[in-house]
Amino acid sequence: MCGIAGIIDKNESKLSDTIIDILSLIQHRGPDATGIAFYDRDDQQQEKSLRLSLTDSKARLKLNDIINEYGGQVSKESSEINKNFSFLDMKLKLAEENISGLHKAINQTEALYVHSIGKKCRVYKDSGTAVELCKNHQIEEKSASHGIGHVRMATESAEDINAAHPFVSPFYSDLTIVHNGQLTNYFNLRRELESKGAIFKTMNDSEAASHLISYRMKENGGDLEDALHYSLEKLDGIFCIIAASSDQMGFVKDKMGVKPLLVFEKDGVILMGSEQIEFTPIFEDIYAREMEPSEVKVWSI
Repeated sequence: MCGIAGIIDKNESKLSDTIIDILSLIQHRGPDATGIAFYDRDDQQQEKSLRLSLTDSKARLKLNDIINEYGGQVSKESSEINKNFSFLDMKLKLAEENISGLHKAINQTEALYVHSIGKKCRVYKDSGTAVELCKNHQIEEKSASHGIGHVRMATESAEDINAAHPFVSPFYSDLTIVHNGQLTNYFNLRRELESKGAIFKTMNDSEAASHLISYRMKENGGDLEDALHYSLEKLDGIFCIIAASSDQMGFVKDKMGVKPLLVFEKDGVILMGSEQIEFTPIFEDIYAREMEPSEVKVWSI
């Protein structure tokens, strides 16, 4: 069991705090790891944000070489250390067309794993609770328009930071996903995606869903709704997925409809989540609608 959340807010607000409050209310669904992703409103920002984990300090020099190879320049850098992982948070001067290539090249190095890269998107994830996530990371946000979150109960894959959600893929670096459920065709799906160039960094089935949806978006020109309908046909098992890019956000629910997913809209705010209680930091008294099996819906930002 895991818990997922999504919010679109057309009003000026600091969404990272709101998402943390939301996830704290469903922490019982997943105490092993917590993660958030949000997208800044600022269209004038030219530098790219890169967040990644390192499991070996020797890979730091390799990272510099990779960034230089793709014409990137580091303008700002900070680091954090937690248990067996180090985190790097960088600001890069990098051409837009080189984002995907740099993302893939970094992930090809065993000890490096990109958590987010791009102009608007930032991902923060770690083992433990939402409160611990805030303690362990300096969450930097100006004003975000939308975001997603996840609390994880580890089942089959490793209980470590890289197996936490949200997930991103070099196929479409702007996309983030969170997932509640279990995919029964993981290994077949993984082989198919690896044949298309996917690099798997974990054994988490949600990573396969991320690659699948991202690959479809790369092929269809960034159409999230089409990609979610595609995932409905390609993924086997029980699942609810919330996915976001810089200009779209939506969900897909599997054909059996086993896992809960609720949606509520009011006053320019759209909320998605596993339980109605997680909406109460924004609206105290509401009645959210349960999504139907096979339902897909996408909003433009």
